[in-house]
Amino acid sequence: MENFNVSSVSGVSMNKPIDTVMLRRVLASTSLSDKEKANFINSNRTEIKNLMQEKITSKEFAGMMQDRPLIRFRPFKNSYTKQGDKILLAKAVGIEPKEVNGYVQHMAEAVKVTSPTFTKDDNIEKVQSYVYRHGSKDQVVAFLGHELSNVENVLESLYKTLEDNSGGLADYFSRPVHRMDNITLSKLFNTIDKSLDRACRSGAISHSEMNSTSEWALVRIYEIQNNSKLIRAVNAYKALT
Repeated sequence: MENFNVSSVSGVSMNKPIDTVMLRRVLASTSLSDKEKANFINSNRTEIKNLMQEKITSKEFAGMMQDRPLIRFRPFKNSYTKQGDKILLAKAVGIEPKEVNGYVQHMAEAVKVTSPTFTKDDNIEKVQSYVYRHGSKDQVVAFLGHELSNVENVLESLYKTLEDNSGGLADYFSRPVHRMDNITLSKLFNTIDKSLDRACRSGAISHSEMNSTSEWALVRIYEIQNNSKLIRAVNAYKALT
């Protein structure tokens, strides 16, 4: 992937129309700082807003988030990335950045109601990508329910979100700032268990698949929780040395 410097980014914004390919290349550039990328977004807010309203799909938005990886032990850097992500989400759903927190919480409350019945909504998918990076634990639980509400692909969705480096649940709890306490663990497993039961009752999966997957998911969640504890212990040790 081609790198950009500040002058070339400025040239793009002035002389070329911004498309989704160009925007992703800028965001993934290793020669620009997060602050410079945020400035680029701010400087071209109208073009990016129009572009996202017309062309950006939830899949493309998730790809943009993947192009902006978060680093486990770099909270200061991640805070800059979060600022950029907030601007991107605001442009993607047509709101102001200052409205993002309220909008995300509103969507989290909405999916709690709609999660028993799968709702294909482009904005929900975009917010879900954001929540799995920067949301609260309760918001993550809510969006997990939505992610698993499609009974036809509940197993695929579950396996993917519990994989490392998938942009899902496992990645959220891999960062020391996101501690998986026992209450959250219980909420996560309860959400998974209900989703599997719903899929079984609909005939999408068998009873044996439901039981075996439920057992696997419980073990996997414990692994993620224990790994999170280990990460925090290592982080605390580094702070003292």
